[in-house]
Amino acid sequence: MKTCTNYNRPVPGLTRLSLDLSGFELPFQQIGEQLSGSLDIGGALNGNVGNVPEAATSMVLASIGRDLLIFLAASVVVTPLSLVLNITPILGYLIIGGLLGPHGFDIFANSKADLELGDFGILFLLFSEGLEVSSVRLQKLANYFPLALAQISLTTASLTAAILLGLAEFMERFLPLDGDMINVHNPPEAVVLALAGTLSTSAFIFPVLKERGWEEEESGQAATSILLLQDLFVAPLLVLLPYVVGQGVGDGGPSDYSAIAFLTFKATVGFGSVFVAGSFLLRRVFKLVAQTKSTETFVALCLLVSVGMGTVAKDLGLTDTAGAFAAGILLANTNYRAQIQADILPFKGILLGIFFMVAGSSFDLDLAIAEWPTVLTGSVFLIVLKAATLALATRVPRWLEPNRLSAVDGIRVSLLLSGGGEFAFVVLALAEKLGVLPVDLGGLLTAIVLITMGVTPLLGQLAEVVSERFVSTSSSTPTKQKNGEAQSEEIADDAIVVCGYNEVGQSLLKVLGDEFGKSKDENVYVPRVVAFETDPSLIDSCLAPNPGTVVLFGDASNPVVIRSSGVNHPSALFIAYEEPARVLSATFRLRASFADANIYARAQTRAEAVTLKSAGATEVVVELDELSRSALSLIRGKLQVSMSPDLRMAAAQAAGVTIDAVDHLLELYTCMDRDDSGLIDAAEFAYVVRMSNAGIVSDDELDGMEGWLRTAMPEPIDPIEFCRIYMLAPKELQSALDGACVI
Repeated sequence: MKTCTNYNRPVPGLTRLSLDLSGFELPFQQIGEQLSGSLDIGGALNGNVGNVPEAATSMVLASIGRDLLIFLAASVVVTPLSLVLNITPILGYLIIGGLLGPHGFDIFANSKADLELGDFGILFLLFSEGLEVSSVRLQKLANYFPLALAQISLTTASLTAAILLGLAEFMERFLPLDGDMINVHNPPEAVVLALAGTLSTSAFIFPVLKERGWEEEESGQAATSILLLQDLFVAPLLVLLPYVVGQGVGDGGPSDYSAIAFLTFKATVGFGSVFVAGSFLLRRVFKLVAQTKSTETFVALCLLVSVGMGTVAKDLGLTDTAGAFAAGILLANTNYRAQIQADILPFKGILLGIFFMVAGSSFDLDLAIAEWPTVLTGSVFLIVLKAATLALATRVPRWLEPNRLSAVDGIRVSLLLSGGGEFAFVVLALAEKLGVLPVDLGGLLTAIVLITMGVTPLLGQLAEVVSERFVSTSSSTPTKQKNGEAQSEEIADDAIVVCGYNEVGQSLLKVLGDEFGKSKDENVYVPRVVAFETDPSLIDSCLAPNPGTVVLFGDASNPVVIRSSGVNHPSALFIAYEEPARVLSATFRLRASFADANIYARAQTRAEAVTLKSAGATEVVVELDELSRSALSLIRGKLQVSMSPDLRMAAAQAAGVTIDAVDHLLELYTCMDRDDSGLIDAAEFAYVVRMSNAGIVSDDELDGMEGWLRTAMPEPIDPIEFCRIYMLAPKELQSALDGACVI
């Protein structure tokens, strides 16, 4: 019998060399875990509110489900009520949150979990903003990097100086302020307060920029650049904060400076590697998913990318919002940007509403009432000092800053960014944890930050009013490319939209592109005709089949897709889909969103055409290729025949019909005049009849009609003669003509 060797027994002489690694930690492991926890806005706002019962998962899920019902019910009420009261919905969410939160009626069952859910709204907001940052716009944002750096450094220095120089004590002489709470003489404490006050709110400012139409103006570009740098500034700030307050070495902080070096390396090289890899992988993954033609899978991938990149960034020592913003930038120059924005819009809106409501629930109304002079004074002081500091930074000599903002844009960006920001809660929470700030002072500062965040929409309105006084001397215009640089990512705001890139859509794009594709500004290339198609082959790149035209990936029956591409006021919409149900659905949806736009659709039967007209179509073309052939006439209004009263009267007398009936005959005549010559011959007449086939049961009947036409029309005829011949034509021929042309 063989003896089996026991490979698990100890090797003599090596037992004493065994290592116990159970308690071993890398020098950067502790600080990495601390930083990941510090970047949690939910934990910062609700550290002592609504703790999740760990032993009862079912209770946790039930509490979240109950809160979701409350959020959805509140969302249904807030937006319509805000419109009635003429206030921004953001302010409405804050007020509702304050009333329903733990300092109000205390209805929320799990506030901490709710804010964790609301944090996803911020992720989707930053992801959506990143989708707007094309390569051209990214260059524009880089132009305002010096201003962003000046805002952070100068505002921090100004706030620190004001606190240490005793501004609060001076104001206490004239106002009933709580001196025991606000008098700060410790430099680290003053620096912490200044750093927290320097940050501004992306969650409030981006919606205001969109609402005011400032996104593409210099003020919007500058505000985006400043907010982006602030977002990137948060993570290193949290790493360095223990050192700023004197706890960088020892029990209160990280044990080795190598931790900072490693985190810096991880945040730059590590995330940079992820960014580069993502630029290659994401395009291929989206192409693969698009080939499945599964809307649900495409939406799931959009959500996965935005949340996943945020998680990766947080694990690497950056903020999750910075990761979501980077993910948006990766996809900004792809052909499916508009479709992604449309797909995540409902999630972003609902989750942002949850965030705003839970942020409002953190407002301690009792504390604000008890300390109202201090809270009100602190809020005004923060807004005035931040606005004044940034305004001065925008007025540096132009030789020192070539990209200096105009007076109009300087006022707008200064007032917009003068409030507090959501990451101030993170900084204040870490400062309390380090023992730098008293708990009461932290609560007071939280109230001040929430108030200044809440008035951001009002600051936007104030910025518009104040800046109007400077419009005459300094104009604020959207930023444009100079020296004829291409702007292929941009599309005209009033472009003509073609829904579908099938055979009809391709023909439409060629006809419309030749006539309307040229930009009014010869130095700037901006497509004025855009088509949308969900063909996966369009994933890789934007097609430009004709000058001034572009084909994008997306479902154009969704108005959000059209708006996300940059077309907010389409001059015309052509629906070229083949499926009747899809044409009808697109007509309904587009008419509801673009009430003033001309919508032209195609139908296969007269009954379908009548239904489409009822759904909101401006004109309906019956027949396969008539839509593209009539496109120019539709836009120019030629199908609405406008003839003199005398000519209409002559046509009515020649045909023996009323004036109302002759208008219909003149519309038929214009439909058949394919070359816009003003005359039609028997060949054009016969072509329309053959393409229609309406009411024709045999080829013999069709041949008989063509023979009758050749006999009745030996020469080309004008509109009056057409009306006469139409009334003499057989009923079958009249029916065929009615089924082939525009209703």
